[in-house]
Amino acid sequence: MDTKASDIEAVVRDHLQAFVEHKGVDAIVRDYDDDARLLSEIRTYHGKPEIRQFFEAFIASLPPNAINRFSLRTLSVEGELAYITWSAGNEVPLGTDTFIVRDGKIVSQTFAMHPTAAA
Repeated sequence: MDTKASDIEAVVRDHLQAFVEHKGVDAIVRDYDDDARLLSEIRTYHGKPEIRQFFEAFIASLPPNAINRFSLRTLSVEGELAYITWSAGNEVPLGTDTFIVRDGKIVSQTFAMHPTAAA
């Protein structure tokens, strides 16, 4: 199935909106395929249950109010691939994610962020 760039972008924006609007981990994970994988510097998470664990830990690790300072810097779509860069205030000046979206679901994602050193 050939998915349009606008459909890919809509899935990514829905995913980000769930995060930014504090809709909870259930809403964030809803955009993932059951067999999706998320690759981070620490490990690869397989399937929705492990991806849920990633987001629970990630959100808990963020500095206070970091989500409220989230800013999408770039969003590019090429084929089924979407790439974003973002920041979350001074504490996280750079984050980046790459998504592969098929049939309206995220099937693969990479994640990296560069937080500033803790004071």
